[in-house]
Amino acid sequence: MNFKALLILLILSFSSPSWAEVDSINLSSQEIVVPSELTPTTDKQWANKIPLIIDKAYELTGVKYKLGGSKPETGFDCSQFVKYVFEQALNLSLPPSARSLSKMGETIKFENLQPGDLVFFNTRKSKFSHVGIYVGNNEFIHAPRTGKTIRVENLTKNYWLKRFSGATRVDPAETL
Repeated sequence: MNFKALLILLILSFSSPSWAEVDSINLSSQEIVVPSELTPTTDKQWANKIPLIIDKAYELTGVKYKLGGSKPETGFDCSQFVKYVFEQALNLSLPPSARSLSKMGETIKFENLQPGDLVFFNTRKSKFSHVGIYVGNNEFIHAPRTGKTIRVENLTKNYWLKRFSGATRVDPAETL
C-alpha cells in the first residue's frame, strides 16, 4: 500500500463514515472516491469560491494590526480582517465582531475543519474573543494583536490549541 492510499484510509477512519458510503477505492489506479460529507460543502458553487477567500486573506499577510481598523491602509483587528476578506472576495457582508461571527453558519468540530471556516479563540478571558480563517493543514490566518501583522499560524501550537473555542462554516444565505 502506498503513502497516498494509507493517508486516505487514515482520513476515512477518523471521519467515521461507514464503508458502505465509499463508492470505490481502487489502489492500483489511484482512483479514490471520498464520501460526500468530506467535501468542502454540499453547495459546489460555494465550494468553488473558497479559494477566493483564501487568496484574499493571503494577499493581506503583513498588514499591521490596528484595533478597530477596517482597511489595509490603516490595518485590521481580527474581526474586521475576516469581514473585509469576505466582502472583497465574495461581496458578502458579515457582522463586525468575533462574537457575532461565531453565531453565523454551521458549528464545525475541530477535526472537520475545512479551508474557509472561521476559527475562534478565547484570548481575552472570553469565549469567541478572537477569530481567524482556516486555510488548511492545521493553519489559520488572522490579525493577532497590536504590534503584529496579519500572519499564518498553526492551530496545533500549544497556545492556540488551549484557547480554541470553536469553528463555524459561513452560510452565504445567512449573510447580511
